[in-house]
Amino acid sequence: MRRICVLAAMLALGVSSQADAHAWGNQLFFGVQFPDGNEPTIDGDSSDWDVVPDNPYLIGNDLYADMYYGTTTQGEIDISDMSIRSMWGWNENSQLIYAMAEVFDDIHVVDRDEPNAWWADDAWEVYLNPLHQDRPEQTFGAEEGWSRYYIGISVPEAAGNIGDALPGFEWRDKPEDGVQWGVGWSFTGEMYGESTYTYELWMRPWDFVSLDGDLDSIEWTVLEEEKIIGMSMAFDDDDIGGTERTNYWSTDDTGCCVGSNDLWLSELDDSIDWGDQMTAVQSDTWGRIKTQFTGQ
Repeated sequence: MRRICVLAAMLALGVSSQADAHAWGNQLFFGVQFPDGNEPTIDGDSSDWDVVPDNPYLIGNDLYADMYYGTTTQGEIDISDMSIRSMWGWNENSQLIYAMAEVFDDIHVVDRDEPNAWWADDAWEVYLNPLHQDRPEQTFGAEEGWSRYYIGISVPEAAGNIGDALPGFEWRDKPEDGVQWGVGWSFTGEMYGESTYTYELWMRPWDFVSLDGDLDSIEWTVLEEEKIIGMSMAFDDDDIGGTERTNYWSTDDTGCCVGSNDLWLSELDDSIDWGDQMTAVQSDTWGRIKTQFTGQ
């Protein structure tokens, strides 16, 4: 019965929403569930993610479209210019979302002179809407409060920071404050030349917060198996420097700045060898469920 219910719900996603409500006709991304003891350390070392299989968790080059030029076709990245590997995950006890991105770039540009202009450099932009609302319903500064928010990461540090978070409440401004997000990063190659930058991010998501950002007003998201949250990513590719936004690749089919992709929080995946730290695995249908949607 469990398998039938899950499959029915998954199929319903593709037909129940309006065509413009969620990206790419409700294309589904999968967030791997990290068991207790195997949560990634957010230090810029992506080896914690090595045991997670690409299928179905990788959000790779075939899932991005060139939104700077308005070419809403996925999978046209020139990998000699930029190549992206990203995965997302979560843990039930920590109630945190984890994400990592490995980005090859033929030239890495960070030259902003204003802290909040990270979008004009090479950057990773993350947008969240845990309520999984249709685009018009996601509030960003509306009278009732905030249900959509984002984080931009651009390293190395420039203009005094490594990125920004909006809305810019004091408890969100800096990742080291440790209330809602944290970041780790590293690189191989030339810092400002051909290189691969690795980013890791943790986020404690919320459904709603008041306009003034009062911590007491926060309705924290409850993360649980089979929950779908709204998220999107964009990767800025600045090859010329300066203060203008240049090219960027997005998982959203309208550009940026909304959490319009569907991220499904998976059950514990019994096909993954988590090692000795793995204390319990649900041996039900998740491995077979994902086969229905990945073909492998």
